Amino acid sequence: KSLVCDVFVMELYRAAGLFDVDFQATEMAPMDSYLLDLFSHDGSWRPPQCSAVDQDLPYCQLLGAYKLYLPNFGTVTPYDNMFQTCGGLPPDYVRSAGC
Repeated sequence: KSLVCDVFVMELYRAAGLFDVDFQATEMAPMDSYLLDLFSHDGSWRPPQCSAVDQDLPYCQLLGAYKLYLPNFGTVTPYDNMFQTCGGLPPDYVRSAGC
């Protein structure tokens, strides 16, 4: 089975039992992988190495010359058919309200 990166992540999350909603992973964008509210926001799940590198990020970034900002990280509770009717046009890919 061939999957692009974000679809692989969504299928991995589903197989791990992180959510029990019905949606098409192939309809999601890479951004959707980090929008889902699947992790605690207090940083308690992060290994000490993550906190040693950056105390402020709610996720773990160990390497890189630049800090990776993920706007709206962990803000969407998974729901049935999520993001299946959301479009976005380049270059900003802004979505309509409710998406």
